[in-house]
Amino acid sequence: MSVEILDGATIVNFLEDEEAFNVSVRDRFAHLDSNHDGQLSYEEMLKELQGLRVMETHFGVDVETDRDELVRVYDSLFVQFDHDLNGTVDLEEFKAETRQMMLAMANGMGFLPVQMVLEEDSFLKKAVEWESAKLVASYSSCMAT
Repeated sequence: MSVEILDGATIVNFLEDEEAFNVSVRDRFAHLDSNHDGQLSYEEMLKELQGLRVMETHFGVDVETDRDELVRVYDSLFVQFDHDLNGTVDLEEFKAETRQMMLAMANGMGFLPVQMVLEEDSFLKKAVEWESAKLVASYSSCMAT
C-alpha cells in the first residue's frame, strides 16, 4: 500500500487513455482468471470484490460485519459485473463495469486533491502512476527544448 494524492481528473484522464486503461484491465483480468478460460467465475472475482472494501470502516478500522450481509453484498456486486447474467464475467463486462465504477469514484471525488491509501495493484494506483509518467514525460520534453 502507498499513500497517494489524486483527484477526479486523475481517474478521468486515465480512463480517456484507452490504451493505458485497456492494458490495465486486461492484465488484471488475466491475473484473476486463474483457470485461464477467458471467464471470471464468482470464486475468481471474490478476491477482487473483497478488495473494493465496500463495507463500513470507522476511521480506517474495519467494523465487524454480519457474514450473511457480506455474502449479499458480494453477490450483488458480482451481478453488477455479470451483465448478461450467465454466471461468469467476460473481459468486456469486466472492462465496462470497471470503467463505470471508476467514473463514479471520479464524480464523487470531484476535482479537489484527496490523499488516499491505495493498494499497489489497484486501478486507482495505476491511474496515479499513469499521471506521474505523463508529468515526467512532459517535464523531460520541456527540458530538452
